[in-house]
Amino acid sequence: MTTKTILFIVLGLFSFGVSLLANKNKKKSEEIKKKMLAKRKQQRNVKVFKESKDFQHPISSSILALLENFSEHYDVGKRINDEEIKSIEQKLEFSLPKSYKIFLKYFGDGGYWVFNQSIDSIQNYYWLKDYRQDLKDIIELDGEKSIRVNSLLCLMAEDSNGGAWCWLTSEKDINEELPLVYYIDNELHYKVKNFTEWLKVLTETKYEVIRDLDKEEKLGLG
Repeated sequence: MTTKTILFIVLGLFSFGVSLLANKNKKKSEEIKKKMLAKRKQQRNVKVFKESKDFQHPISSSILALLENFSEHYDVGKRINDEEIKSIEQKLEFSLPKSYKIFLKYFGDGGYWVFNQSIDSIQNYYWLKDYRQDLKDIIELDGEKSIRVNSLLCLMAEDSNGGAWCWLTSEKDINEELPLVYYIDNELHYKVKNFTEWLKVLTETKYEVIRDLDKEEKLGLG
């Protein structure tokens, strides 16, 4: 092998190394830029929420916790404006709770992974009776109260445990809020007063709500 050939090989390897380093630096730069843009967007969304009239609502601290830790969530749905929410309510034929509408407007339309909890898109809503067609018309809540299955609207149709959190649409309170109950194995459990309380559990524990409530493992979730 001649000296000239060796020189060409050395130069080629050097050029290849420089190219790899340049690509690596470019990718790193793009990642940093992406993170900076995401951080700015997060800060902007927090600012918009704090300056809104909805910031006075009791759910505000939980919404802030979601927004300030936005990088911990995955596949969050787009935020929904008032007009879009009204369109959804017309299809559902009832008004969504104020607390939940604030969640939709300032955080997003659910997400695959929100602090370890799945939350379905309300735009692709499910009534429990449609998703679990084998259910009878009446279902028991903690073995004591009878609930009509057609009154249960899913917050998520199925979570990692095979269960589902559902709105009790027949029990709207004076503030037009709705309680939530957990469905699993043809029964309902753990009635939560409203979405504000439900989201508070999620943001404080950063864990599936049902697993925090079922501390004594009555449901055998494993």
